[in-house]
Amino acid sequence: MRPIAGFAVLSILLGVASAHAGNFVTLPTDGTLINGNILQDDDPAFITSGNFAYKPGFGDTTSWRVGGTGDVVPTSFTYRAFATGNPSVTTGTGTLTLLDFVKTDNVPLVGGEPQATIYDFVFRDSSDNQLVFGTRYLNRVDNDQEVNFLYRHGFTGYQTSVAWTFLTDDDLRMYQSGRTASTSTDDTVPFDPSSVRQRSDISLTEENPWSGLFLVKTNATSYALSDNAIGFFQAGEEGQDQVGGFIRGFAPAAAVPEPGTYAMLLAGLGVIGLLGRRRLNQTA
Repeated sequence: MRPIAGFAVLSILLGVASAHAGNFVTLPTDGTLINGNILQDDDPAFITSGNFAYKPGFGDTTSWRVGGTGDVVPTSFTYRAFATGNPSVTTGTGTLTLLDFVKTDNVPLVGGEPQATIYDFVFRDSSDNQLVFGTRYLNRVDNDQEVNFLYRHGFTGYQTSVAWTFLTDDDLRMYQSGRTASTSTDDTVPFDPSSVRQRSDISLTEENPWSGLFLVKTNATSYALSDNAIGFFQAGEEGQDQVGGFIRGFAPAAAVPEPGTYAMLLAGLGVIGLLGRRRLNQTA
């Protein structure tokens, strides 16, 4: 299915019993899958301005089509989230500001052949100051191969909520999401506390060459590059091989205390030690 035209409009996932975290939808912690949809008003006023930085050589809008490259790096953009079933009602706005990104070229899918480019982003959301991780998969080869699942790992102990938007008119929506590492297309899948799976159908052959910007918000306060942080999988929906892989990317990380914090901690331990020695002297 072709995406709806436009860019820089945040599209939230819809669920009957889903709780909202800001303008994102919180993923249940039992593996329940939340179906996705896109809401957009045709009024250009709802497509808010953004600041986009293009990769060298891809600075013109002609690269936003199937014949182009899809290499768009949003340095910041303002979004507007809409109420379920009513695009005339705004549920919130915010600005995602880019903190970091990494690009991985020539990612293989079948037989070690280069298939895709994967972008990995970290943003800060102005609405609540939380970190937002973004994945974008660009299928480069017209060979009937497709990616149905994108994964992010490393969320054990953290809250997760999801949304998606698109950067070009050829970006495909996110169909579904859940906290699972499963490769099954079944409606019931096992819960995995580390993983967020986001479903799509990214195929150059089917004229859905690139994923939208698939977003995961978390209450983690820090991030770091991590091995196998991003996964992808072809589920074999049209009889293809069931294959996938992992690449390095960003994941939540425990915050590193500032030097002053270490000094306060050591000072506190020193005081505790001194008090302990005084008690021993008093009881001797």
